[in-house]
Amino acid sequence: MMNFSLVELLLIVAVAVLVIGPKEIPGLLYGLGRIVRRLQYIRYAFSRQFDDFMKLHDLDDLRRGVNFEEKPVDKNGEVVQEKKPADSARDDNHD
Repeated sequence: MMNFSLVELLLIVAVAVLVIGPKEIPGLLYGLGRIVRRLQYIRYAFSRQFDDFMKLHDLDDLRRGVNFEEKPVDKNGEVVQEKKPADSARDDNHD
């Protein structure tokens, strides 16, 4: 996401010490940590509400159907349907 080399990180720290001052940095980092913690909680609460809404309205099948992961593809480039355990048991009996 954010790739900083050691030199870049040291430059940022040096500029922060000069601009903000060494006495103010701990308070600034504490406040920044609180903001990040609140944002993480908001993200968690939003995803939790979304999950609860999906379960309340029986939309779990819809959620599973909208899967953005890569689907398995055969040699012809067609999407391969995954077999359910009950389907595979039926197929084994017909051999």
